[in-house]
Amino acid sequence: MSHRLAEQITSLLLRHPYVVVPGLGGFIRERIPAYYDEAQSLVVPPKAELHFSQELSHSDGLLEESYAALLGVSVRRGRLALEEDIKQLRQALIQDGAVELPGIGTLQMSASGAISFTSQASSHAVLAAGYGYAPLSLSLLAGGRSAVATPSERTPGSQPRTEVRTGKSREYIQLRLPKRSIGYILAILASILVLMPWGRGAETGRGFQATYLPVDSSAEKLFGTATLVEPVMEVAPDTIPTVEAEPEGLRYLSEPDGRYHVIVATEHTKERIEGYYQTLLAQTDSTYRDMRAIYSSTGKVIRLSLASFATSAEAYSFLDTFVKEHPSYKTTWVLHNL
Repeated sequence: MSHRLAEQITSLLLRHPYVVVPGLGGFIRERIPAYYDEAQSLVVPPKAELHFSQELSHSDGLLEESYAALLGVSVRRGRLALEEDIKQLRQALIQDGAVELPGIGTLQMSASGAISFTSQASSHAVLAAGYGYAPLSLSLLAGGRSAVATPSERTPGSQPRTEVRTGKSREYIQLRLPKRSIGYILAILASILVLMPWGRGAETGRGFQATYLPVDSSAEKLFGTATLVEPVMEVAPDTIPTVEAEPEGLRYLSEPDGRYHVIVATEHTKERIEGYYQTLLAQTDSTYRDMRAIYSSTGKVIRLSLASFATSAEAYSFLDTFVKEHPSYKTTWVLHNL
């Protein structure tokens, strides 16, 4: 019953960042924050993307409880019903190679048993992240209208029109204040100037300082011809402090490299990605310091890659180890950068 399973997964994704289908994998809801597109003068509302990770196969209990509430039975009976739906789904994947989960996307199984996922753009879990808002056009305010005659607008024998510009410059900020308010402000300023203690407690002082710099002949008479040699302190080799090399800065990738990247964060600005980068450096050891920032195909989303590998098996093995060591990063997923 893929329809019933898909409905429960969609319902849970609206309230949780990820949902695990025991023995199959986990669906991850990646939230993408709102941003302003200067090129198109559009404010784009927040949105989400769905991903699938085959390594998230441990049961988190969400689907069992959802099935129990749906069927009105105990959690144990709800788990049995869930296992039956998952069994049918796996059999369909083995026989047909692909199964569509309505409202979520399509699962595909390769000959080696690897499961890939293609999400639906009309999924409720994706559309709900925008709260029903549509992109809003916020173009710059027009500062006026310029009347300039172009060659195509001029008629034979007519005189070219002089350029007439109306409106107000955009280089200034205009504030409208009533005349009465201006009068009140001037009266307050005058009262403050009258009450200030002008000339009270003012003290003046003069000071002079003279310095004598002797010439070379005078210096020899005073101090002699011996030169001052600063003592050199010998430092034992063991006491010389060692300076650790600073970690390399975050590098950005704008072209596909064909590798499998472990993604821990998604943002629109470099500042927020750099913040995640510094946080991870503080929370993890040097094992996870080979990080990259990957631009999406549209260039509007930046994803922080914790590490990259040549094969998906290595990437998922690393992901499993990292999530066990850092449970707060359970929504980490693998991206094939094509």
